Order: sequence, then structure tokens, then C-alpha cells
Amino acid sequence: MDKATLRAAIDACHARGQKVAVCFCAHVPAEILEAAGFCVLRLFHLDDVEDISSRALPRNLCPIVKECYSLLEDPVLQEADLIITESSCDGKKKMYELISCRDKTYYYQVPQGAERDYVRPLMRSEANYLIKTLRSRFGAEVTDEGLRRAGAAMNAERAAMMDLMALQKTTPPAAGGLEIYEVFRAAQVIPDRAERAAFLRKETDRLARQGAGPSGDARRILLTGCPIGGIYQKLIHAVEDNGGVVVCMENCEFVKSNHRRLDLEKDDMIEALVDCYQDTPCAIMESNERRFRLIAELAEEYKADGVIDAALQTCHPYTVEREKLHRFCAAHDLPYLYIESDHSDTDAGQMNTRIAAFIELL
Repeated sequence: MDKATLRAAIDACHARGQKVAVCFCAHVPAEILEAAGFCVLRLFHLDDVEDISSRALPRNLCPIVKECYSLLEDPVLQEADLIITESSCDGKKKMYELISCRDKTYYYQVPQGAERDYVRPLMRSEANYLIKTLRSRFGAEVTDEGLRRAGAAMNAERAAMMDLMALQKTTPPAAGGLEIYEVFRAAQVIPDRAERAAFLRKETDRLARQGAGPSGDARRILLTGCPIGGIYQKLIHAVEDNGGVVVCMENCEFVKSNHRRLDLEKDDMIEALVDCYQDTPCAIMESNERRFRLIAELAEEYKADGVIDAALQTCHPYTVEREKLHRFCAAHDLPYLYIESDHSDTDAGQMNTRIAAFIELL
């Protein structure tokens, strides 16, 4: 996505009479925003945002934090009605205090410590406080029926994303990992969630029919770690130009946020939201056993030959969690490679060399 496409998406929502909420994290309960009548645009990476982060932020900061700051200071978001900031990342949490458009923001507190008794009441409290704020600031009413409709649309999109990823379960896989990611990028720019899900299903059918996937001899790679929007090309190219194929992406864009489902039959929809969003295998959570269990399941389902753990520089939750994941993969006989990178191309050659050697060992 680029800024012109984002601006067009915001304009399209406004033309339909919808307010626009922008968010950056899988922990934000988008069902609440959509039940309140908002169009929700979740941003992973924009191709043409000028990096102005040095005006306020230290150089040795996660590229996602720096990109979010630059985007939030860019005129392209002036037309957004609401910007959801969140506490899932300490760097972003402090960065949000520096942005100019504070009047448009809402701060969503993500409770940490997923297994502790106090977390569920906190998540419930945060959901109710968001609903209360939407009512007071915008006059929007969020009902159980509205949450069910929004949840049904989100469940449909999540299922479509998982079906797209499931193309890679076959031997050989139906497509290259780069093709899968490009379909995701194309879907991202569609503001209407139902249309987005329909596009994903259409593209999944197209890729399933094309019959021209990678070689059956390609080493099957499971990607995990940080959001890879800013590095996906150099990362996936390094795998697929060297005898591998990306068969599964556990990262935030894919399985991490799309394996969840909202229980639409539950009487208490806030409790259903808590169930859904607590099932997020994110490195900020302690303990993050969900991620390890999920990776083991995915490695078996997708017949992975190896795991590549991609972390962005100074993303401390993932860079520190690598040691636990390395031990976990060793215990499960899964070859493991850790890659640390940023949004520039300066390390593309080194990344290519390391991944080529890893695939050769497989």
C-alpha cells in the first residue's frame, strides 16, 4: 500500500458515510469499531512514507515504531476520524505521546500476562471503555447484534486468509510465498471487509487452479516473528531464490491474527471478544506458550523443513524470545534460523547468503 491508495480508501469510506478508524496492531478489537459504524483500516507498512522519525526518536529504534511516527505526522492521516494507539509495544506506547494528532487518538491498553486471573477482567474493562468512548465522542451505539454482524464479517475474512495460506499445505505447494503475500497486499487496500474477503476467496481459487507452483524439491520454510511488511520482498526472495519456498507465515499479517475466531453464539459478546483476542500468540505476552504450540502445529500441518524467525532490529520482545524459540525448535527437531533486519536493503546480500546456507543444510 502507498499513501495515494490509503487516501483513496479513506475517501471511499467517507463517500459511503462511514467514519474511518486506523490501527496498527492485532490486539485492537476491530469488531467494536465496526459495530459502531467505523471502517477499520489496519496498517502494516506503507511503501512511500518519508522517514522523519529522527526529529523526535532515537536512531536505534524499531523500524515499525519509526514508520508509525512518520505516518502519524504525515498529512495522509489528517482525514482519518480516529487513530487507535495501543500498548502492545513499549516503543510505540512512548512514541504516541509525541505525535501532533493527539486529538484524534484513542489509547487502547493491552493487558499483558495472558494466563493470569486479572487479565480477562482487564480486557473486558478495556472493551467496555472503548464502547463508552465511542458513544461519548461520536454518538455511536454498540449493540450485541452489531458485534455479531461485525464478528461474522471478520470471521469470514479470517477464514479467507487461512484458506489462502492453506494452499501451501500441498506437496508441492500451490504458489510461491511471494505470490501469497502479494495477494494479501492487494486485499489490504480494499476498505470494505466483505469485499476484501470475497477478493481473497477469488484469488485463492485462482492460485489453486493455476497449477504452476514451486518445485516439489523446494525446501519448505515456515516464517515466524515480527510483522514482515517492510522486509517481505528481500526475505521471501532470499528463501525462494535459493531453493526454498515459504509455505506458512505465522507473522502478525497472517496466522497470528487470523487463526482466532469470535464465538457468535455466546450470550455475552464482550466475553466472546475476550476469548478471541486472548488467543493471540504475541511476544509481548508472558508466558507466550501459545506461539510455541502454534508453531509446532503449523510445522506439522505445512510439513515444514525449517523455521526462519524474522525479527526487526530492537524489537525486544521478539529478539529476546528467540532463545526460547531456538530451544523449542531444537526439542522438536525443527531446523531454526534467526534473522534480524530493518526496512532498508543494506543487508539484503547478507540475508541472502545466510538463508542460502540454511536451505543448503536442509
